[in-house]
Amino acid sequence: MVLSVLKGLGKAYLKSKKSAIKSVAPFSKTGGKTVAEWKAAASAAKLKAAQSDLKESFKKVNKTFDKLEKTLKKQKKILDD
Repeated sequence: MVLSVLKGLGKAYLKSKKSAIKSVAPFSKTGGKTVAEWKAAASAAKLKAAQSDLKESFKKVNKTFDKLEKTLKKQKKILDD
C-alpha cells in the first residue's frame, strides 16, 4: 500500500514539473550537441530529480512509521498495566 502511494507521489511530482525540456527546434544552436543528446540529458536530469524526491519521501514515511511504532508501544504498555 505504501509503495503504491509513493509511486503516485512520484508520478504527480513528474507531472508538476513545468521546466523540463519537451522539444528542441530543428537547426537551433544547442552548444554542439545533437537533439538526441539534449533529450537524453534532460530525461536523465528529470529521472535524477524524481529519484531524489522519492528518497526524501521514503525518509518522511519512515519517520512517520517510527512515531507510530512508539505510540503503539506506549499504548500497549498503558493497556497492559
